[in-house]
Amino acid sequence: MKNLIQRINQLLKEAKFETFVFDFTSNINKFCYDLIVKRNDLVFIFKVFPNIDNIDEDIIKGIKILSKLLNSKPLLIGVKNRYKNLEDNTIYLRSDLPFITFNSLKRILKNKLYPFILSQRGGGIVFIDGKLLKTLREEKNVTRKELSEEIGITKRTLCSYESENMRPSKNIAKKIGEILDSKAIFREINVFNWNIKINFKIEEINKKEDLNNFEEHIQNIIEDIGIKSNWYKNGLFPFDMLISPQNWDNYSENQIYPLFSDIANIKDEFDKNALLSLFTFTKVFHKDALFIVDNDFKFQNFNSTFKIPVIKIRTLEKIDNEDEFIDYVKKSKIPPSGEQK
Repeated sequence: MKNLIQRINQLLKEAKFETFVFDFTSNINKFCYDLIVKRNDLVFIFKVFPNIDNIDEDIIKGIKILSKLLNSKPLLIGVKNRYKNLEDNTIYLRSDLPFITFNSLKRILKNKLYPFILSQRGGGIVFIDGKLLKTLREEKNVTRKELSEEIGITKRTLCSYESENMRPSKNIAKKIGEILDSKAIFREINVFNWNIKINFKIEEINKKEDLNNFEEHIQNIIEDIGIKSNWYKNGLFPFDMLISPQNWDNYSENQIYPLFSDIANIKDEFDKNALLSLFTFTKVFHKDALFIVDNDFKFQNFNSTFKIPVIKIRTLEKIDNEDEFIDYVKKSKIPPSGEQK
């Protein structure tokens, strides 16, 4: 998979995308994304799946959460399903998310050729331009009855294709294209503009997982300040917690939110790769992060170039309200020594 990710990364760079690779040796594939990609104001989450019928539901949920939190789109590359390798020029649906092959992505980026086949678990369907289908049929002086009989479908079904109330199967669409001698009737699907279905409210991602004493203490302090903590301890994101106002949504005018937070107590081993990933993540999305640590946490290996504010518990406890908290995050600078008061 690592080689495929590298090929995708190179392909996207050639297409003038700005790419961010999260490949830190043992942490590869740890997150719910392999690449984060930007072009202008568009942000895409890339993830490669060896088998699209064997996906951890937490990964799917993580992709959807990031899509909602960061106003981004997932672009998911699949290699095979449980039966065979995935076909090119086809979008495969799993959990309402679209998966395409590397070759399909290459066709899109190099030739602007988008897939027109949508494959679901019940089989593949083809998006047809019904108006053009009707026009071509009439130009050839073919009636609905004649065409439907030649294809092997009912006249009513053909009428539904022309009105786009139904989509034909791949085999039926192929017959229609051959009889009318046109591939122009196949309507391409722009996977870059896919409308992701997220059937949960932002409050529903506030699931409280099992927290240790240190984490519970942080949660209580944050609640006393008047803000909210959302915990993500499953390793899918480069942060342990997301901090937001009590009444926050995606369109908050306050640019500090969402605030990504990593935490560490005195027993934790400092993970430079994890912090580098968090730092890169915040740069991509132009968001802030906060490193919350125990009062006795050691900073010998802390790299100040990450420019992520570090706050000790005793300092956090002195903050009375949300305005003071925001002010701290905006003004905090990591001292040259890496040590905090």
